[in-house]
Order: sequence, then structure tokens, then C-alpha cells
Amino acid sequence: MGRSRRRLADAWPLIAKLYWCLEKNTPMLGPECPGGGKAKLLRLTPPADARPAFSHDIKVIKEAYFNETGDRAGVQGLLGSGILLLNKVPFMDLMYEVVSRGVVVARVYWDPAESRWRLRFTLEGLLRVWDREPLPTFTVRGGLRTLRRTRVFRNGQGLTPRSQVALVDDEGNPVGIAYVSDDGEVLKVHSIFKGGPEEEAGNTNSTLDDAVKLNDYYIYYYTARAEKFIHVMAEKLRKPILVSYSGGKDSLVALHLTLRLGYKPYLIFNDTGLELPETRESVKRIADEYGLELLVADAGDAFWRAVERVGPPGKDFRWCCKVTKLAPLARLLNEKFPEGALNVVGQRAYESLDRARSPRVWRNRWIPHILNIAPIHEWSQLHVWLYIWANKLPYNPLYEKGFDRIGCFMCPAAYTAEYEFVKRTHPELWERWERILRLWASRIGLKSRAAEAWVSKGLWRWLTPAAQKQRLARRLGLSLPEWSDTYRRWLEPTIIEFKSEENGYRVKLSDPGFSVEWALDQYSVLGAFEPSGASNGRVRLEAAGGKVSVEVSDKEIRVSGARGILGRELLLDSLKLAFRWSNCAGCRACETSCPTGAIRVVEVGDRFIPRVDASRCIHCKLCLDNCPLADVVAEKVYSALALGDPLAWRRSGRRTHESVVERYLKLKGFKISESSARIVSIDTLVEPAALSLEEGES
Repeated sequence: MGRSRRRLADAWPLIAKLYWCLEKNTPMLGPECPGGGKAKLLRLTPPADARPAFSHDIKVIKEAYFNETGDRAGVQGLLGSGILLLNKVPFMDLMYEVVSRGVVVARVYWDPAESRWRLRFTLEGLLRVWDREPLPTFTVRGGLRTLRRTRVFRNGQGLTPRSQVALVDDEGNPVGIAYVSDDGEVLKVHSIFKGGPEEEAGNTNSTLDDAVKLNDYYIYYYTARAEKFIHVMAEKLRKPILVSYSGGKDSLVALHLTLRLGYKPYLIFNDTGLELPETRESVKRIADEYGLELLVADAGDAFWRAVERVGPPGKDFRWCCKVTKLAPLARLLNEKFPEGALNVVGQRAYESLDRARSPRVWRNRWIPHILNIAPIHEWSQLHVWLYIWANKLPYNPLYEKGFDRIGCFMCPAAYTAEYEFVKRTHPELWERWERILRLWASRIGLKSRAAEAWVSKGLWRWLTPAAQKQRLARRLGLSLPEWSDTYRRWLEPTIIEFKSEENGYRVKLSDPGFSVEWALDQYSVLGAFEPSGASNGRVRLEAAGGKVSVEVSDKEIRVSGARGILGRELLLDSLKLAFRWSNCAGCRACETSCPTGAIRVVEVGDRFIPRVDASRCIHCKLCLDNCPLADVVAEKVYSALALGDPLAWRRSGRRTHESVVERYLKLKGFKISESSARIVSIDTLVEPAALSLEEGES
């Protein structure tokens, strides 16, 4: 295993083990081939979450092969006969290892700078088509001995910039792969072929039906374990059973496993307003086919209302999930299941590091009275697809159109390659999204090439100056503005000055500022404050007998009598409340979170306004901590500008997920029994932090 693969193996708590039956040329879920033969362990990049390739995937591989070699016929020699697997690996965009006959023959990837599919050969793949001279060659005198100490060679052959080159030894045998630099001056060694090629299966034309039959025992084994887990949890909790159904393959399997046990769960679908039509149709079809009550958490147009005010979401700026998913879902589940429920979720450990570190049983801070379980936590995509084919389940047709994941069509966590699939299949949706992106590119002051790249190359997917964003910008030859310049343009009003004073803190805001109404209406959220005066456009709030105060005008907020973490957080909370008042998206997350019913969102003209009844408010701040615009948008932008750090939201002293969940459960009167406590430890009460490995950050 190479150094980068070792580092990935160290990072992932769980790594799938997949095998290949050499005799039958078939992938296996376990080490035994039917008939007593041994299966070969596949050497895949962690977490080894491989899946079968669909016909659309094969078209992509053929396109990438042609782009790399100019040869349309040779790709069949590369792929051979039988089943192909694709294993997603870290890269700056979408990249798959292509597995044929038990070996990785290539890596196919989307180049976001060139906006095209490319292919990188392995030794095994290169040897399969070597007689076709697929790549230009460069002779390395001394072969492997030279490559071990030299990684850059002068391009004396006039090879095309950014092209792939096969490195050969003195006898003409391939010993590595290099790429020509952007300026064409040198060749940079990318990979070295150490040792001979791996053992391969024969060229038997195996099918997916063959794979289902040969894996019959393993499918039964994993099915029985998952069913036992669901049954034990259902009997322990004895609450209504729900299945969160996204329209994707994993939730389809979780649903079917639940149905096999004789349960008739409620089907919960979260319509974010950003779902593709095929997904909505798939959800309705499943509900009708199994005769289940479908409950829809509908976000309506909340996303489109919010995005015009607060900008596009990002990998590090995921306000969208709260507005379109968690808030509508919390409203629905609080209304329908106020006494709690068991929610069966098709979550798998190999999807991300977040989920790999997540337990199989957990509670979410937004809906802590609902217990979530993941029966297929340790299943790979191959497990899932073999189960689907074995049981002939009606899966979403989007998978056959190139989509690897089902969900919001413009999710910032997706790859630009996946956006290309949306452009081809649903151009009208993508055009609507690009109009929003262009508007914001102009608003944050991007010019010409930078603006176009921000929109079309996916640079909008990060708010912070993340390493991957900077790397992609360099590849495109762009110089991006300083993060602080962008942040100052992002929200109105912006922070002009954040100052530490002898007795507290002060923040000055730009035009047009915030209306002081927020302080008169929401002051009780901050704590045991009372208005002590309001005149000439200023409001003074006092607590602790006047020792601590918050003075508010349209362009200034000042905290006095509180220093350190207490004063700083009080000022930042005030900024969040002011921002929430002015920009409420109407998601009503605050209503759902409030344990006393003290807050209500009202419509005033074309605005939503969160109104607080001070007589019922107990200062728990749950409405603030679960507000996506306050706790994500204002938190990320204002805390960064105030403290001079784009990662200021990670600061010590900020209220944690754990404390939010504990406060909610306590205030709502929920108690966890001793038997439940053994299942639901304190760790399971905390939604995992966003620690997923950035693609390309191996």
C-alpha cells in the first residue's frame, strides 16, 4: 500500500473488505468462492466503497479513454469481459478506480479545469492495451533505479503539455506514469510501477445475476444481522417506526429490511424543493407499491427565498440543510410523533468520515426525541446493490443516468462532474441555479474570468479559503480576493469594526444597519435582560441589576460589564438575533426548538418575522442555536470578521452540539432509561462534527 493509501487507511475507522472470485470472474462480499475456492482481496483505496458500473458509467469510461488516447476501439481491451466495479477515491473532483477481472485497470476522473473526462492507467491496464501504443513513451535510462531518485525529467521530445506519458525502461517495458507540466517544459513522475502486475481472473463474461447467485450466502448473512438489529431496537423502544426515505438506494434497502420483519412503518420523505422529478416519482411509487402512509416534510420555496438574501451554501457553509431538511423535518416529527419514535435510516459508514465516526444509534440536535438507527451501517455499495438485485427492488432511474447520489441537484458537497449530469438531464433547473450564482458573483465583487470560474468551475462551493478551493483556483490560473474582502461583501450590514473595550466589547456596522426592533422584541433570548430605555433610535437592555448591559442602535451594538468569553458571546449572540430578525427565511426552526412556545414566526407583507413572548421565554437560546441563518450564516460570517479568523466558528466558548441536545431533552421532559442509556451513550447524543476528508486531501 502506497503512502497516501496508508494515510487514508489510518483516517477511516471502517474500511470495506471486498473480494474477487478468480475462477468465476465475479466480485464477492466475503473471502470464499462457492465450491470451496478462495477469493482474492481487492486492493482498493479506502474506504473501498465500490459499486457496480452501469451502462452510463461505461460510456463515461469510453469517453475518458478516447480523450486520453485518441483511440475508440482499444477501450474494450482495457475493460475486458464481465462485471466492472467503480471505487470512488480522493481527488479534486470525481474520480473512480475501475476494477476489471479483480484488478484496478485505470482511474477515470473529471478534470474541472478542462471540463472533460480523463483516464489514468495502472500497470495492469496499460499492459492490456500496450500493443496499441495508447500513450506516448519516454525512456528512463536505468528504469526503476532512476525513478526512485529522480521525479522530474526535461521534455526533450516536444510532448503535449498536461498529457499523460508512459515511462519505459531501457528494454521498452512500462515502469511508471508521468504528466507533462502545464508549460510543457518537464515531465513530472506521477506513479511508479513497483513489482509485476497483480493476478487477474480469466475473461469469463460474468453478469450481475451471476454475482447475486454466487453471493447468496453473504447476502443472507448481512440481511439477517440487519434485521436482528432493527427488531431488537424496535422491541426495546416500543415506539412508532419510521423509515426516512430519500428516494435513494440505501434508504430503499433500509425500508425493505423493515418491511421483511412485518412492520408497517411510516414513510418519511423530506422534499427540500431541490429534488429532481425522478426522485419525487420514485418516492410516490414506493409508497403506493407497499401501501405505506407517506408523510412529507415539505420545505416549499424556503431555499430560493433564503439564497437571494444570504448567498449560495458551501461545503463549509451548509445553511441549506437546516432550512430545507432539518427544520421541515423537525416540524413534521414534532407534530406527528410528540412522544418520540424509532427512525430507520439508510446511513452507511463508508459515505463520509462523518458517518464512519457516527454510531449506529444516535439522536439529532434538531429532533432529539426521535431515536435514529442505521441497520446497514457497515454495508458497502456492493452489498446494497446485490441486495437490490436479489430482491428485485424498484430503484431510482437516476442511478442509470450517471448519478452516484440522490438529493438536492445543486448540493455544494457534490462534484462538478455531477453538476454536468444535471445540466444534461435537467437544463432548466441548472439555468435557474446559475442565474443565482452570477448574481452573487457580481455582489461579492468578482470580475470577468474569476466570476465565470466561480460559477462554472464550482468555486462557489466554499465560503472559507479552503485548501481545495485555493488549489483549484491556482490550476485555473486565478488569484482570488482575500477572504475578508469577500466576507465584507457577503452580508448587509457588514462589520466595520469589532473592538475590545475596558468594560466589554463594541461592534460598528455599515449602512443600512439593523432596526432596533430586534432588541425590543427578542431581548429575553439573550438572558434575564429588561429594556431600561428606548429613545432617539437607541435601546438599552440591562441584566444583573444593571451590572451587565447591551446598548443597541441601528449601526452599533455595545456590551458593557462582561469581559472574556461571556462578553464576546453575548455580543455575537446579539448580532445573530439582529440578523435573524432582518432575514428570517420562514423555516420555523425556532418554533420547533422552543420548549415553551415563546416564539412564533409571523408573516408581515413579504417578510417573515420571529416574535418572542418575553413572559414565556426562559433564555435557553435553543431558538438561536437551531436557527440556520443565525447559527450558520451570521455565525460563520460575523464571527470571522469580528475575530479576524475565517474559522472563528470553531472557537472555544461557543455552545456545543452536546449542550444543545442535553438542554432540549431536559426542557422537553424526555428521560432516557437505564436500558436505553446503555444503547444510547452520551456520544450518540452528539451529531458528529464536520470532519469529512476533503476530496483530494489524502
